[in-house]
Amino acid sequence: MAKEKLKRSLGLWDVLMFGVGGIVGAGIYAIIGQAASLGGNMLWLSFVIAAIVALLTGLSYSEFVSRFPDAGGSFEYIKQGLGEKTAQYMSFFMAFTGIVAAAAISISFADYFSRLLEVPSWIIVIIIVALMALFNILGSKYSSYYNSFATVVTLLGLALVVVVCIPDIGSTSLFKLNDKGWTGILAGGALIFFSYIGFEDLVKMAEETKEPEKNMPKAVMFSGLAVLLIYVLIAICAVSVMGWEELSGSDGPLAAVIETKLGSIGATILVIVALFATSKTILSNILGTSRLIYDVARDSEIGWMKRFTTLKGIGTNTPNYAIVAIAVLAIIFGLIGNLKVVASISNIFIFIVFGMVNSALLRLRYLNRGENNKKPYFRIPINVNNIPIPTVVALLTILILFGFNIYNLFQGNL
Repeated sequence: MAKEKLKRSLGLWDVLMFGVGGIVGAGIYAIIGQAASLGGNMLWLSFVIAAIVALLTGLSYSEFVSRFPDAGGSFEYIKQGLGEKTAQYMSFFMAFTGIVAAAAISISFADYFSRLLEVPSWIIVIIIVALMALFNILGSKYSSYYNSFATVVTLLGLALVVVVCIPDIGSTSLFKLNDKGWTGILAGGALIFFSYIGFEDLVKMAEETKEPEKNMPKAVMFSGLAVLLIYVLIAICAVSVMGWEELSGSDGPLAAVIETKLGSIGATILVIVALFATSKTILSNILGTSRLIYDVARDSEIGWMKRFTTLKGIGTNTPNYAIVAIAVLAIIFGLIGNLKVVASISNIFIFIVFGMVNSALLRLRYLNRGENNKKPYFRIPINVNNIPIPTVVALLTILILFGFNIYNLFQGNL
């Protein structure tokens, strides 16, 4: 019996918006305050460092997705480079990261929502996770419609921050170190890395993308570069208007920035934008993790996991059992989780996953160094004996930021 296939319904624009939407999400609204306490006025450099490390790994994802346009994403890549057993072990870390990240962001959504209406947080957590799961069950195209709309709203909100803050740019030194020095900047970059895990969800859309070998690498790199520019602008604007000390002590830091310029009406607008930003990030986490579980179950010999290969969405074929299971677990974690702690925990797991993906590509290239294999549409440049130097650098920089993420935990910066 032939395996059911996911429908290829997404074009370059769709996956590009998924990429931008998956990265520009809860991170910029929830993490920027804590990062400011580490990076000070040079918060913008922390964003640059996080983005460069993420983009170096993005190159590895781009080559892998060009070679293996599979719904499993990192699971498939690690399997191809390091073997199926290693990939199966790692799949639990990948799924855990997506589930707990969705849970943490649902808490952030509830916090923002409470600024508008007094509703118990646990009710909001259940409703928003269930609603985003429903969008996923309706199908990737409907998820794409909501994601695209929410991404546009999010970007307009960030554009509003930039526009109203432009007169203040230059009012403070953007090259002045705080008392934490370069350690603070790197620690800030490690914390901010939570904002860049969208690559992991994006590549899992490969089986639902038209010409994924060409379109996915473009979406990965273009979305990463676009988000880098947006984040640096926001960081510069935020510290220019409020200063890093006040920014780091604010609840809802971007809303506080806008309130400084436009009053309570502006703050309310930013809260509404934040609701779209956080909800679409939950959507992306559920979507990406469900595709991972679908792919792992499809390749697994474990009987009970075969249920997760069922494709019976409301609007089109989607891995609905996987979506429901993820939503239930996300709600459970969301009722007891903490955004700050989970961000650092998610970083630990995503650093491990990113490190394994880079290692898998290095081993795959090493094993194929003497063969005349057909080259993929996208292949990482700058190679020595078929070993991509950018991937080696990516692995080293991940190890450095991983160390600073541990530093954040032990120093109590979270």
